[in-house]
Amino acid sequence: MKRVKVITIAFAFMLVLVAATAQPVAAASRSDSLRSYISGRFDVERGGYSPPIDDVVRVDATYGAILALNELGSLVARPPPVNLTQVLDSLIIRQWDIDEDTNDTDSVDYKRYGGFSEYLVGPVTMNMNMMGITLLAMLKTQADYPGIVSIDIDTEALLTHINRTQTSFGAFGAVPGYNPDIVSTYQALYIINFLSQYDQSLNAWDIVTNETATREWIDNCRNGDGFKLSPEADTIGVTATAAGIMALDLLPSVSSVPGLQDAVDWILARQIEDAVDEDFIGGFEEGLATEDPNFKTTYYALKLLNFTGGLASVNESIVIDFILNCQVEDGSWGYIPGADNGNLMYAGEACELLNLLGGASSILASSEDPYSPGGFALDWRYVVVVGIVLVALVLAVVSVRTD
Repeated sequence: MKRVKVITIAFAFMLVLVAATAQPVAAASRSDSLRSYISGRFDVERGGYSPPIDDVVRVDATYGAILALNELGSLVARPPPVNLTQVLDSLIIRQWDIDEDTNDTDSVDYKRYGGFSEYLVGPVTMNMNMMGITLLAMLKTQADYPGIVSIDIDTEALLTHINRTQTSFGAFGAVPGYNPDIVSTYQALYIINFLSQYDQSLNAWDIVTNETATREWIDNCRNGDGFKLSPEADTIGVTATAAGIMALDLLPSVSSVPGLQDAVDWILARQIEDAVDEDFIGGFEEGLATEDPNFKTTYYALKLLNFTGGLASVNESIVIDFILNCQVEDGSWGYIPGADNGNLMYAGEACELLNLLGGASSILASSEDPYSPGGFALDWRYVVVVGIVLVALVLAVVSVRTD
């Protein structure tokens, strides 16, 4: 019986050893999920990022991915996660470069020339231009990266496109020929201001031939404490108010924005602190009592509040929770909590907002991805141990039969 006892003790010891070495695997963090999603969307041949719907490299997806990497501190790493020169090339070839001398103002070439198309020969909008110029600015700050300084967009052509979106009111539309709106006007003025510093030879502000008219149009969007999308719109909103204030501040003749504190207070009152669905608590609603907190509105609200110094009055803990709740299962960010699909644009902007609220890297790394629960994992060491246990078990059986 001694052999049986020895083998039995050995077998028990092996079971304890397996239990001790099979450690639980921690669930992935939100940071892990986001980084995995970003790396999986890069096209190594075309140098940009694409959404999962069609694998077509797009300016908005590339902007979002690079913004996220920049806010997470990965863009300054050497080597960086991707070839930055290749990414800049990807942006450059998506700037519409057909001859601008066409006389047909209704033609596609005229309306798109100089702007950034969403994808190759795709649509050009002011929003896409804004993302393109922001992407350019982020890449150009990495001046030590090989090739970044030597290649560039056509700044004159871009300014031509912005000028063609300007209306007789002095405000700007989303594309040439469109009615002006306050968001497009803010974005146009932002791009003009950027170009005036980026390429001083352009004298970019000269295209705003009647700044007084531009200011009056923006002022006509004001209604009470906030702004409307246009003078003809019915109600004020957070997005329009943020765009209106930031647009006025960009005008060279404006030293201070009247009614600023009232607008800030109105936006602060739009943060939702109680909701039927707890995941929506902390976000900002678009209008008074609309009860529609979403990521886009929250983005504009926090951008303005940071710009005006009002961020200190925000309930940061619940807005952080709201932003995190907008992450979707694949690791990107959605328009609202619980969305089925997200995109890289919102993902990058989420990282931007989290950096305003305490640090994107630390917040994302310390938050567990709810879609990726932990469990147990086996590696080669566990396989060896199981093999030993099986051998011990066989020896024990044989010993019992021969004892």
